[in-house]
Amino acid sequence: MVVTKSHHCFKLQASCLSHVVGFKEGKPSDGDLDELAGKIAAKWQKLGRRLGISQNVLDDIEANEKEKPYRMLLRWRDTATSTSFYCDLYNALCHDRAGLNNVAKEFCGKETT
Repeated sequence: MVVTKSHHCFKLQASCLSHVVGFKEGKPSDGDLDELAGKIAAKWQKLGRRLGISQNVLDDIEANEKEKPYRMLLRWRDTATSTSFYCDLYNALCHDRAGLNNVAKEFCGKETT
């Protein structure tokens, strides 16, 4: 189990567990999400589904937004009911369909050597 100071994350993807001992706290900033958007590129819809965004919303972003990955991440952050943003994002990035384990560890986790 990975524990932050104030939140517990029980649904960790097994493929991502090595080296992670905790998660960043709080909400990702706009700048953080912009940086992450550049790393998820073509997988933004798969990641959005893993984050609980409906296909209708993803289709709307696809049709109407210029910065699709960034807009999807903003939508998720601004509508999420969870308070464990980095844990939820970590799990979505590590999901088999996203396969962004290294991005998950770099962006969400606190690593030890």
